[in-house]
Amino acid sequence: MDVNTLWRERASSFWNMAIRYLRYIGNSGFLFSVYVGIILGSYYYGQVLKVLPEAFPAAEFVTVLVFLFVSRGKIRTFLKVPDANFLLPIEERFKPYLQKSLLYSFVMQAFNVLVLMLVLGPFYFNRIDSDRTVYFSSLLLILILTGWNMFSKWEELRVPEGTKRKLLPVIRMVMLLLTLYALFKEVWLVTAVLFFVLSLLYMGVYRPLSQKHTLKWERLIELEGNALMLFYRVANMFVDVPEISRKVRKRTWAAPLLKMLSGKKERVYGYMYTRAFIRSNDYFGIYVRLTLIGILLILVLPSGFLLWAVNLLMLYMTAIQLTTLWPHFDMKVWVDLYPVSKRERYDTFQRLLFKIMLSQVSLFSISSFLNHFSIIDTVIILISGLALIFVFTRVLLFKQLNKRFILTEVGR
Repeated sequence: MDVNTLWRERASSFWNMAIRYLRYIGNSGFLFSVYVGIILGSYYYGQVLKVLPEAFPAAEFVTVLVFLFVSRGKIRTFLKVPDANFLLPIEERFKPYLQKSLLYSFVMQAFNVLVLMLVLGPFYFNRIDSDRTVYFSSLLLILILTGWNMFSKWEELRVPEGTKRKLLPVIRMVMLLLTLYALFKEVWLVTAVLFFVLSLLYMGVYRPLSQKHTLKWERLIELEGNALMLFYRVANMFVDVPEISRKVRKRTWAAPLLKMLSGKKERVYGYMYTRAFIRSNDYFGIYVRLTLIGILLILVLPSGFLLWAVNLLMLYMTAIQLTTLWPHFDMKVWVDLYPVSKRERYDTFQRLLFKIMLSQVSLFSISSFLNHFSIIDTVIILISGLALIFVFTRVLLFKQLNKRFILTEVGR
């Protein structure tokens, strides 16, 4: 078996599938929204820079943002479940395949970092250093850190369960964060020392792991599956993806939300959809992440149109992503046993989405008031949010679902 040919075939197969779904996403009008967002964002970016206080912690802000991108270090291997059995005998000849996977992963991660630094460029020149030489030198060092993080993480994947497996990522993350902070604070001597320490860590701690431990095939396959499911979940916001898998999490701490959101006990789908929202496929995680991002933006943005627009954008993004909850039970045969019409199912789903969005706009309104102490901004955010919720649940929701799932039995 030619492992180089195998890697090319696997990578080509993934991108053929990805491009097919990306076309669906492009045809959905999402790209137009992105273009509008870029135009509006470019204008208000400059406005935000003008009104940011001098005491704003620029270095700390950029450090955290870059750290979130650099530390991710997703490693794509394009491995499949049967590989753990069929490729294990040729593990020694499999190195070129893994080297290509690491190089591919680094290039993709470096591209993300480059885009981030390009976006942060105006902020960097305005608040950290106006010297372009310093900026490009910092960019080069950040790319080196991206590579260091990825290759160190790769070696960590060999470590079996235990204290060492838990400790190594912590060391890696702490050192990465400290180095980025020293870099953006422009403490060059400390930065140089930390880079030297990083090289010692890799050569003395991480690199020897390849000599002590074998590849953990199941772990690599699990990580690849998680990365693939993430792509499927994103695509599933725009088109039905049959390959998407269902994951269930206990989340017992969120159980009190069940009664609050599900409504009357006799509404079967109210209970089922609420339980699915809390426990399955990370729907609740999507809601929490978008809500936290919205709150953070509302807390840092100045009063005005951009603040109101962010509120509507976060609400709309949440609503669009949660529409993927509708077909959650379509593949369950036992659901058809319930004497519940599709109209009633739709009404239940509509009420649940209304409650979820209502809780989100309430949090946004409270955050706005705590930040600006402006009743006008708070009222505008609340009223415009309620208007969007009403329009989406009463008009747009049916169109969104009918575009992807035929709702002939629901009617209007």
